[in-house]
This record gives sequence, structure tokens and C-alpha cells, in this order.
Amino acid sequence: MNTLKFLLLGGGAMLAPLTSLASPTVYIPLGTANEILIVDAATDKAIGKITGFKNIHGLSLTPNGEYLVAGSNDEVIAGRSKMGGHGKMSGKTGMSKSAPSTMAGSARVPAPGYGKTTAPAPVPSVMTKPAGVSAADHAKHHPQPSAGMKTQGHSAMGGKPKAMAKPAMKDHGGASKPGQPGMAKPKGMSDKEHKKHHAASAGGLLPAVGISTVSLIRVADNKLEATIKVRGMAHHTFVTPDGKYAVSAHTTAGTISLIDLATKKIFRNIYTGPQPNYVAFSQDGEQMYVSNAGNNTLSVIDTKNWIVSRNIIVGKGPEHIVMSPDEKFVYTNNSRGGTISKVSLEKLKVVKTFTIGNNPHGIDISPDGETLYASTKKDNKLVAVNVKTGKVRTLKLDPAPYHVKVIGNTGKIYVSSREKPFVWVIDAKQFKVIGKIKVRGEGHQMVVVN
Repeated sequence: MNTLKFLLLGGGAMLAPLTSLASPTVYIPLGTANEILIVDAATDKAIGKITGFKNIHGLSLTPNGEYLVAGSNDEVIAGRSKMGGHGKMSGKTGMSKSAPSTMAGSARVPAPGYGKTTAPAPVPSVMTKPAGVSAADHAKHHPQPSAGMKTQGHSAMGGKPKAMAKPAMKDHGGASKPGQPGMAKPKGMSDKEHKKHHAASAGGLLPAVGISTVSLIRVADNKLEATIKVRGMAHHTFVTPDGKYAVSAHTTAGTISLIDLATKKIFRNIYTGPQPNYVAFSQDGEQMYVSNAGNNTLSVIDTKNWIVSRNIIVGKGPEHIVMSPDEKFVYTNNSRGGTISKVSLEKLKVVKTFTIGNNPHGIDISPDGETLYASTKKDNKLVAVNVKTGKVRTLKLDPAPYHVKVIGNTGKIYVSSREKPFVWVIDAKQFKVIGKIKVRGEGHQMVVVN
């Protein structure tokens, strides 16, 4: 079992356990830097870090403070890293930096946070030509889709594609996946080699789904207690209010997984919709809400039976979500719509829409529930929305404000940059920048411990 070390910056001394740290403390997963930074929010200074894992994106804490639940954004398919950190490559993949896509039924939808895609992505170079297959046969085996085909052209995305060439090759022995054009096995290649060859693909109409991990970090002695393999990219993580299950959202698999923290095993996988992104719970734990960026819905999950009881249409590309302190509303930050949807949990529908700007991403709410804070990556700003009046204030943050976290009752907001290695410190009342925290990599799902 690997040991995760809490290292003091600039020295090798062991950091004290969580209970003796200054309060509040903020844990910031730094993605491609392969570490979690520990920050004293009283001073906004880094006081340590946790290392020992790869590309941590999602992070949450159990209610009793026993475990940090860390999700690795590094999805591995056939021994190769598929994609790490929304476009930044992790490991030697041979792939382009274009975002992966996924399918909802037969509709191809853009990956979260990337806007609209107008043409299918080319087959990445990870699809190397197998030995014994000629270059010409390999090219025929992986034909490029018609340039006239629109990726939002059919099923839930509205209308039929302008051009959809019928595959000329027959399906064979289950080597192609449901909904994917069949591809005949080239001569001179075994069935086993052929299936392995396609398992390595991250392109085409239905990308292969790989394996990533969720790690349980025991806070008491700073050790990695368990690593659980999950299907699809482990994006954001959460813990049920009763502390029984860790929840991981898998954007590439269309599922969320529930991990039993007692057994350290997967209890259940739930298909919510394409590109599930973020989760919120009612405090009694009876309802769970999941944003699905691929089909513009918020799924309501009955946690007694662990089933999707309802899907609510919200804005385009809902990613991060937050629940109001009084539990009357869930707010979704809609990446492709430039809006925030206010969802009434009594009426189970959108009751108000706030327009905030280009490519929203992170969102959080003030402790009194009166103000929403949301980032807009392409407009380079943080917005503050009064949920009663709809009044919007803006603060320029350049470049690419990303994850947003209200730091308890300190009056501060932390906002990470997607493109630069720092986190802005914002005075919520004055709505201005009062400092920066230097980091490595990029800040993702932050955890506050009071």
C-alpha cells in the first residue's frame, strides 16, 4: 500500500493531522501537477501538499472528516492514457488535444466545456496500423466520416444529419459496439488483436471507455487506504450526507458510481445521462441531483431505490451545480448556454434563467443564499448574481476563471484559473481581488474544512 505524505513546503517535516491545522483549511486538487495543495484560508498561504497519485480532479470529504475522496481524471484504455484534465494530455497517448466526445443514444454531443462541435473528430493517431495490415487496408478500415455531417444533427440534438454515409463493411462477432458502424476484420489479423485494436480508440462515433480510479485518503495518519477502479473518467467526487457512499461522476461513461466506504467496493452504477458532471444532495439524503452536460438535463435520483425518478430540462450544457441553503432550489451553470438555471425543487422545473456570459463553469452560493458566484471562462470574469432581484455584478479575472469556492464564513471566494497556475482570492463583500495563491498545474474541485 502506498503512503501519501503531507510535506511541508520547502522541507521534509511531516505536517500535523487535520485536527491541528489552522481553520478553515482548503484542499485544492491540482490536476496535472499530481498533487493536492493544502491552504490556510486565514492567511491564504500554502501550508503543505499531498502527493502520490495521478491527475486528481475531483475532491470531497466525508462528513466525519475521516477520508478525502479523490478522483483521477486520467482514464486509461488498453494501457494508454486517454485524456487528462479537459484537453491537457497526461502521459504518452499520441492523441491530438481535441476534446473527446460521447454519444447519447445516436446523437453525438460535444464534450463538457468545449462549446459546439461542427464536425466529427478525426481518428487519433493512437490507432496505429497493426502488423500484417497494409496501409491502404487500414485506411479503408477507419474511414473518416462525411464532412457534411453535423454532430448535433439527430435524435435529441434536433433533426437528421445532412450526410450520413452507410457503412460499407459488415459487423463482425461483436467487435464493434452498439450504435457504432461495423468494421470488418482485416485479413491476417486475429479476432483478439482486432478487438484490442479498437479498444484503444478514443475517436470515432462511440469512443471507447476506459478505467480510472477513486482514492480514499485516510486523514488521521495521512495514508492512502484504498484505490477503487471505476469505469470512465473519474471527474468530480462527492459523499452522501450520511457518509455511507462516495459518489463519482463519469463524463465519458454516462454514469455515476457509488462506492461503499465500509467495504471500499462499488455498490452501484447509475446511468443518468450523457456526460454527468456534478452532484448535489438534500441534507436528509433522500434526493440526489446530477447535471448531465450532454443532454441538458438535471436528473433527480431517489436514493431509497437508487433510480432516476425524473429528468428536468435545464439550460444548454449544465456542468457545475449548487443547492440553495434552504434546499428549495438547485442552480445549474450552463456551459453552452451562457446562463444559470434556477430549478424549483417543489415544482421540479426551471423557474428563472440568468444570463451571465460566455462558457460558464464553476458556481457556488453565499452562506445566506442570496448571491450566486459563477465563472465565465471565455469572458474572463466572475459574476455575482442576486437571486431575488436578478442583478448581476461582474469582476474581470484574466485568464479563464474556472472552479469557484465560497470559503465558509470568511467572506472570501477562491477562483482558480484554467490557464495559469494560481488561484484568485476574492473579497466577497467588496467584490475585488485581494490576493493570489500560486499553485502548480490547475485548481479543480476545492474542499473547505472548518
